[in-house]
Amino acid sequence: MNILKKKSFKELFKKYSVIEEKTEIDIVLEDQYKKAYELLEDAETSQLTPILVGPPGVGKTLLCRYYAQKHKKPFYWLTMDESTKPVHLIGGFDPAIAIKEGFSVNSYVPGPLVNAMLEGGYFLANELNRSTEYAQNTFLEPLEERSIYIPRLGRIKANDEFFMICSMNPAELSGTHRISEALKDRIKVWIPLKYPNKSTELKIIRANCPESDIPEDMLESIYQIIHRTRLDSDVEQPASIRAGIAIARLASLQAKKNGEYSNRALSFASKHVLFGSIKARPGVRSEDVSNKIIKSILGV
Repeated sequence: MNILKKKSFKELFKKYSVIEEKTEIDIVLEDQYKKAYELLEDAETSQLTPILVGPPGVGKTLLCRYYAQKHKKPFYWLTMDESTKPVHLIGGFDPAIAIKEGFSVNSYVPGPLVNAMLEGGYFLANELNRSTEYAQNTFLEPLEERSIYIPRLGRIKANDEFFMICSMNPAELSGTHRISEALKDRIKVWIPLKYPNKSTELKIIRANCPESDIPEDMLESIYQIIHRTRLDSDVEQPASIRAGIAIARLASLQAKKNGEYSNRALSFASKHVLFGSIKARPGVRSEDVSNKIIKSILGV
């Protein structure tokens, strides 16, 4: 019996570590995404802080990564939540080195915000309104004075090329906090992103399923199912673009196994994706809603 030699973490890390600068990102840059991209450029040129506002899965983070790639800038980001603390943004001291050398530059491990400020890169405060006001206050000085105070080391000034972008979910979604008035006053360019129009969404789904030759009528049905979740009064949080991509991939695999594309294969895929991709209103089961929508579109 062959026993595979277990590779060390070091070997695996070296093989699979992601080098951001070498990872090519491609998106469907049209309609609202093209307008948002141009607004990001205008905000940067005007030295104004922008924020992308839209539901989960609409492509806010991906657009920012693409923007940084096209402008050939270092890109740092942090997805924020209630547990985010200033140290996650600013950084802190390595205890082992600090014991030997004290609280010095050598023992300091910078956080993503400080790295972006020093390198003149882009920093994305992702899902800003999931964080507390305590964490949000970390951004007040960088946005107002373009500097930040590092405890025990002192204050640093941001590189002239530093640019901060924010993103947030709609305030009505559960798990969000209000953005403090002080921070809101420093964010000057508000860029709304909604679910894309039909043509753009279908292009996004197809672009994310490059190995699948999905028939146009099946793509149309996938869009109708996803779109219906956004209209149904029983749905509190509808399916995102990611759900459409997942349905397309799973349905394509089912079709290859069965030898043909069929509504039955699409129904199977849709049920298993939508089960956890939508949130029904209180008192209604998500499974019942998704089954109702799928049957109304596919008849099975």
